[in-house]
Amino acid sequence: MPTPAKPARLQLLQGNPAKKNVTELKRRAEREEKMKMSAEHVIPPSWLDKTAQKEFKRLATLLLSVELINDADVGHLALYCDAYSQYLSYKRQIKSKGMWVDGKPNPFILRMKDAAAQMRSFATDLGLSPSARARLAINLEGDDDDDDDF
Repeated sequence: MPTPAKPARLQLLQGNPAKKNVTELKRRAEREEKMKMSAEHVIPPSWLDKTAQKEFKRLATLLLSVELINDADVGHLALYCDAYSQYLSYKRQIKSKGMWVDGKPNPFILRMKDAAAQMRSFATDLGLSPSARARLAINLEGDDDDDDDF
């Protein structure tokens, strides 16, 4: 599966590791800036339970501070937070009932595993895991040599 396209601004911040035409990257970054969406309505949807809403608020604050989320991403973040809440719920069920129920593995173990897989998938998209952040390699300080093509 091919890797998703990186924003031009991110490629420039990373020092242009793909050695693309810097002028074209700057033009593309300007076009991407024009397409930038609002981040004024990043609030948890009402259908999230309290645990998920709390996690949504915590993560939204972090993601907004580095401009990794906007209004269009609310649903994606909400799905991550919903999976997070489900994971914790399943974990509590396993803790109260044990790993085995009637001589069989607790069915919540499989559900917890599925919720964790959903969380990993959404976390990668949102830049929430260490490996996702390493791939993004966001340099908040920028590069002082932006005009230097070499």
